[in-house]
Amino acid sequence: MISNGPSRSFTKESVESWFLKLSECNWENQFCEKSLREGRFFYRKGIISGLDINTDQIIFIRKIKREESYSVMEWKGKKLEFRTSLEDEQLGRAIAVAGLYELEELIAEIHQEDPMIESDTNCVDETTEPGANLNLGIDQSSEVENNGKICTLLIELSISGKRGLIATPIWKTSNGEKFPAYGNRSVKPEHLIDGTKLIKFARESVEAGFRFDKERGVFSLNNWEQVGEFAILRLREWEQGFKVKYIGGASLIKKGNNEVRWEIEANSEGKGTMQLKDNFQLENRKLSSELTWKMSKLGKDTMFFQGHGLVRLNREQVEDFEWWKKNKGGKYQENWPRYMLFSLFARKYLRTRPDGELAKWEASIRGVKHTKLKNSISFLRSYQKEGVSRLKWLNELGCHGLLADEMGLGKTVQSLALLRSSKKLSLPDLVVCPASVVPVWIQEVATHFPEISVEVLKQDNNFTKNSKACLWLASYTQIRRHRSLLEKNKFRYAILDEAQMIKNPQAKVTQACLAIDAKFRLALSGTPIENSAIDLWTIFRFLMPGLLGSKKELEAELQKDSPKTFGLIRRQIAPFIIRRMKQDVAKELPPKIQAEVPCILNQEQKKAYKILVEQGILDHGENLNEAVKNSPIHVFSLLTRLRQTCCDLRLLPNHKEITENGAKGTLLIQKLNDLSKNGSKAIVFSQFTSFLSIIEKSIITEVPDLEVYKLTGATRDRIKPVKTFQETEKPAVILASLKAAGLGVTLTAADYVFLMDPWWNPAVEEQAIDRAHRIGRSKPICIYRFIAKGTIEERVRELQQEKKETFEQIVGDLDKPSRLLNQFSSLEDLIKFDET
Repeated sequence: MISNGPSRSFTKESVESWFLKLSECNWENQFCEKSLREGRFFYRKGIISGLDINTDQIIFIRKIKREESYSVMEWKGKKLEFRTSLEDEQLGRAIAVAGLYELEELIAEIHQEDPMIESDTNCVDETTEPGANLNLGIDQSSEVENNGKICTLLIELSISGKRGLIATPIWKTSNGEKFPAYGNRSVKPEHLIDGTKLIKFARESVEAGFRFDKERGVFSLNNWEQVGEFAILRLREWEQGFKVKYIGGASLIKKGNNEVRWEIEANSEGKGTMQLKDNFQLENRKLSSELTWKMSKLGKDTMFFQGHGLVRLNREQVEDFEWWKKNKGGKYQENWPRYMLFSLFARKYLRTRPDGELAKWEASIRGVKHTKLKNSISFLRSYQKEGVSRLKWLNELGCHGLLADEMGLGKTVQSLALLRSSKKLSLPDLVVCPASVVPVWIQEVATHFPEISVEVLKQDNNFTKNSKACLWLASYTQIRRHRSLLEKNKFRYAILDEAQMIKNPQAKVTQACLAIDAKFRLALSGTPIENSAIDLWTIFRFLMPGLLGSKKELEAELQKDSPKTFGLIRRQIAPFIIRRMKQDVAKELPPKIQAEVPCILNQEQKKAYKILVEQGILDHGENLNEAVKNSPIHVFSLLTRLRQTCCDLRLLPNHKEITENGAKGTLLIQKLNDLSKNGSKAIVFSQFTSFLSIIEKSIITEVPDLEVYKLTGATRDRIKPVKTFQETEKPAVILASLKAAGLGVTLTAADYVFLMDPWWNPAVEEQAIDRAHRIGRSKPICIYRFIAKGTIEERVRELQQEKKETFEQIVGDLDKPSRLLNQFSSLEDLIKFDET
């Protein structure tokens, strides 16, 4: 081999060693772009005058006018290390790059030329006698004709459980003698081998992911996924380019990956429970218990099974299988509640095979069966009877329901009817509700079910003092205070009214409700989703733990793909939720006529609003996310001040000297003047009780003919103003805070509803509106929303429209919940004043 290039000093072992090293690493990644660019230039100019190649070290020599400089590359572990004789290290690195390109050229030349390498002035082989064979090369003929013995390269493929696919290169002589291509046995002088064939094999092995085991002289590929790719992409080429012999079951890899179908077998185990176990099928054959155990540990990986070859789970099922592995936990093959079938069925590619009894049970849940109610409950409307029957049927099948009828359709009376018609036990029932709603339950019992004995939980009357079978009514505050007693008492029914009250999973009141021990559970809420789907997760944690998976998992899925997750939730909860709308079941109800009333701020309000905006942006910057992250209390205080400015400047500190109404107050007085002349009644809602006080004074002064009632958190006797408002025949207005009047009151006498300031959550407003729009009403009701034009209130309305879409996809009337930070990124966009 004669070359006009640099002188080269090497041995067959050293070149073979560096070929394998360069195959294992991408040496170009170890140099910067400048070194690569200069090194390529030097390579093209041929500045490298010599290469001294040893097994673990290469010296690249550059000679200019008898003055030599050099760069050295050493192999340390699995990486290259560099040093140079030059003071300019950058130049030394460029020389190393040029030298490595020269090394690759040398290997390529050896691949292409006759493997019988002769010694000359440019090539010094320190260990090989003239005429000996270099154990390197690339694709030539499979046999070399000569006067000696002919050697053929044979690749033996075998399977090792720990090391994967093993490729052993072997030289086989024409008379059948075999010896390893790598190892202690050296090539005899009379053997004629094709070294190019071996180096081709080594290069392709490394490219396919094999690792060379120098001690054993074999190549191993221990990643079964890569073995599958190798079988598809390269094995045929190997069979054509080499002689391949399969040892044992190695020939099974020729089939590539065999996909296993997975399902869960569900077997009934006592009343209300079942056992679950994995079932894997390969080519319509069920895998043995031993292989099933191995597959259950597999997940998305590939494995080699004796007698089957490469095996992996069906790719479509991997995500569901990973979910199952994570969620089965210690309950694997133990007793599971039957309702978990619906959680499993909701997965897209998870197949569950229930036994006959469970299949019948599952069909019963999905079917609608009505239980005949006692004659004493004949006053119920038809849809109410259907609701009670459905809930009762779910209880009989070991499940628990969420009654999510729209507000005003009688969830309370349906719940009492369920208690009255269900099988009696020597256990009390428990209803947990907001304190303001306790009187409503007492009234409903007295009116429709006087035979039910009622006890109210309080400091001097608790479960230990009175353990008879009765109906306990407890506020959420009282149930939290009496949590220690819950572990000692068991109930027949536990009912959460306004169940969205436990939407915070970490709250103490939520933990208290989850600690209730009851045979049957029921949740009532017209707005089970107020902020996000996590609200619903907590409710079902109370009803049927585990049905919606873990909170952490649900949050991650919602963040990754909300629409897909909403659909998943809906499929899981659909059999256990009852949701009816007024327009469908109470068609006699008159319509709600809704309108937005734009309010233009007066000059003083505009001035104050702009000052707050400018100061807010100056204090917090324009990035809303950063502002909330760094100063959440101050940001939300700013938002509150801006909303107060939109109502009346007297709500702000240091503005008490102002006497005239803001734009909204002025407009409201005009409208109240008109309706008082017509003998009408109205409800005025606001979140700011101080704003209601300002309005009250204005009404007394400017609309003296209008009777004024008030309902806020400070109202001690809530029944009195509501009852008087309902019964008076004179024109009247009731001033109500959203929080105090949003639950537990009936104001069907109102003809008009005025919402003075929009709230972030539309569900709260809807609850307030439905205090007037409920069964018993005969006339249409007009709802007016006062919106300060060009202000933060218009942004609040945008946010409401986004939130109002969540229920539809999950429960039946809502979609994707949108939070403040999702809707707006700029603080200025949220709070700026727009006069257009």
